[in-house]
Amino acid sequence: MKIGWISLGCPKNQVDTDYMIGLMNNAGFNFTSDPEEANILVINTCSFIQPATRESIDTILEFAQFKKRNCRLLVVTGCLPQRYGRELLTSLPEVDLWLGTAEYSRLPELIAAALLEQNKEKLYSRTPGGWLPPHLEERPITTPPYMAYVKIAEGCDHRCLYCIIPQLKGGYRSRKPEEIEAEIKKLLSRGVKEINLVAQDTTAYGEDSVGEFDLPQLLTRLDKLEGEFWLRIFYTYPSRISDRLLQVIKESKHVCNYLDIPLQHINQRVLQSMGRQTTTEGIRKLIARIRKSVPEMAIRSTFILGYPGETEEEFKELLSFLEEIQFDWVGVFPYYREKGTPAAKIRPQVHPSTRKRRANTVLRTQQAISLQKNRGLIGKELVVMVEREVERSFWVGRSYREAPEIDGLIKLNSGQIGSVNLKPGAFVLADIKKASPYEIYGEIKKIL
Repeated sequence: MKIGWISLGCPKNQVDTDYMIGLMNNAGFNFTSDPEEANILVINTCSFIQPATRESIDTILEFAQFKKRNCRLLVVTGCLPQRYGRELLTSLPEVDLWLGTAEYSRLPELIAAALLEQNKEKLYSRTPGGWLPPHLEERPITTPPYMAYVKIAEGCDHRCLYCIIPQLKGGYRSRKPEEIEAEIKKLLSRGVKEINLVAQDTTAYGEDSVGEFDLPQLLTRLDKLEGEFWLRIFYTYPSRISDRLLQVIKESKHVCNYLDIPLQHINQRVLQSMGRQTTTEGIRKLIARIRKSVPEMAIRSTFILGYPGETEEEFKELLSFLEEIQFDWVGVFPYYREKGTPAAKIRPQVHPSTRKRRANTVLRTQQAISLQKNRGLIGKELVVMVEREVERSFWVGRSYREAPEIDGLIKLNSGQIGSVNLKPGAFVLADIKKASPYEIYGEIKKIL
């Protein structure tokens, strides 16, 4: 029996898909990347904001067409059924089985029962909070073979007023450090060169362990592993970035000098209205601490534009902050009014056209900043992990400054090294020659 998979949303969702593939492999099902030949199709969905919900529904309708051919079961998992529950049963009757975020471990059992038409229900969605990645002897990865995402925790204890995630994922639950280490060891033995640590809040790691372990301890432990590889930290919370964490990053041989810090805004009133556990002054002091401790740190942040009540003056304060701080990379979300969140009831709501205008203005502002930052690298050498050859003698890759899929890329001429001597995941030393806002260009000097 062949099973095909579609994973939507963020890397955290992709990790869940990988684990479900592993569970189904262990149950005797075979993976296929071709939906035409799949007997079962599983779509792991996202629905934390309206565009993600729309994408999930569109994908379900697209792949439902395969039920006219070889597909016997269409299964939908994840945030969409967790959020909308029974109302999906009538609106999307094409789906044979729905599983919420607490049911992933039951996937083999429920699919087996559905094939025999023995399930009493089509929807299985308990209160979230039971799922943690299981131990697998061989965890599949659906990313390129030289990189992997590893989830260190599940759930979230923050109560940001615009966010639906705690309702979908439950409270914060850390994985044991020995489980994470064992998983990463196996990935490294398979040739993975970049380990990306993810959670809803990686800096909260271990807070539910009553002092047994925390993120700095985990990084110190993982840094002792042998081999040439990168560790990258995603989704940090600003008030939890300690001097101790920065010191561990600074002294590490494997942890990239890179921090992803979603700040969401800088205006004090807006931060308070969002329910963020940060202040304007605290954010400014944090950026100063980071740059003093690790001057070469690449910092990425994300911001919400058009949050309810955001005035033009508060928006301009954010613009001035971006121009002053000069982040390496910035992601932008126009605010989406999500049913079930306290922010949806706040008045006044900012008009959608204003939200979009403000988001586009921030993107244009950051584009100029990123160009300036990238031009500052011209004439310097960077260690780059090459990912693929895009045309004869030209490769794309990333340095410690660029996270996969969300930041810029580096385009390199293989020069005298020659493409025959390169393979995806190799580390090279490159001379940087030219720059644009989202790409820098150079030549490979040597393979490391």
